[in-house]
Amino acid sequence: MSRTWMYLSSAAVLAAGVVVLFFAPVTTRWTERMTLETISPVARVWAGLRDRWIDFRLSLRQYDALEEENRNLRAENVRLQTEIRQMDYLRTENDRFREMLGFRDQQSYRLLACRVVERDPSNWWNSVLVDRGWKDDPNLAPDQPVVTPRGVVGKTGTVGRSTTRVMLISDENCKVSVLTEGSGARGILLGDTPLNGGQPICRMTFVTREAKFDVGERVLTTGLGGTFPPNLLVGTVRDAPPLTSEKNSGLYREGTVTPASDLNDLRELFVLTGSTAVKK
Repeated sequence: MSRTWMYLSSAAVLAAGVVVLFFAPVTTRWTERMTLETISPVARVWAGLRDRWIDFRLSLRQYDALEEENRNLRAENVRLQTEIRQMDYLRTENDRFREMLGFRDQQSYRLLACRVVERDPSNWWNSVLVDRGWKDDPNLAPDQPVVTPRGVVGKTGTVGRSTTRVMLISDENCKVSVLTEGSGARGILLGDTPLNGGQPICRMTFVTREAKFDVGERVLTTGLGGTFPPNLLVGTVRDAPPLTSEKNSGLYREGTVTPASDLNDLRELFVLTGSTAVKK
């Protein structure tokens, strides 16, 4: 009897709980509130994790896109730098050719344009080989002046069929009769090859003791000797030591001259093939 009563009581309580849970509005709201309060923290954590995962995947895609863009920009930068260098080279070439054309048009001498094709590193300051020979111009001969728009470079040496050796003024065997433009001091210009690299200088020797010349004066050819016509620019006075017991103490004094042309960067040259002026 007692066991039956216990079963009936439990069933009644269960039925009452079901009725209250599903049919009582207040209890339903309370149950919903409890459920939300229990689930909300978990839902917030899950939502945060989900958002972080979405942001992480988005950042990965953005990183890949930025990396690809950086690669493209680096490649574009290399291309543009190459184009800029090419344009600078072409601009330099164009300026040099314009300078040469202007120089040629202003001269009253026959000029043979040529290009340096060979330069021996062991004989760098003495000579260069140019791409013109006697088949290009029958007037081409040894001991003719070789110049650039900046000034005298040297003179022709051995003339071959299609090439010619040019002796530079930095060679001590290339002697040029010169004078200073301001003071008119006369002397002989000799090459002075640098021993430790650098730009070559020339020595202006056999200048009379009474002659005076100053640093910065332009040095021109005199026309004496038959090789170089007069008034061709050779360089500028670099050093003019005074007469002392240690320097210039002999019969003559001397100084140093910086060549007007850059002998370290010779590309296009002119050979003066006419010994006399040709009227236009």
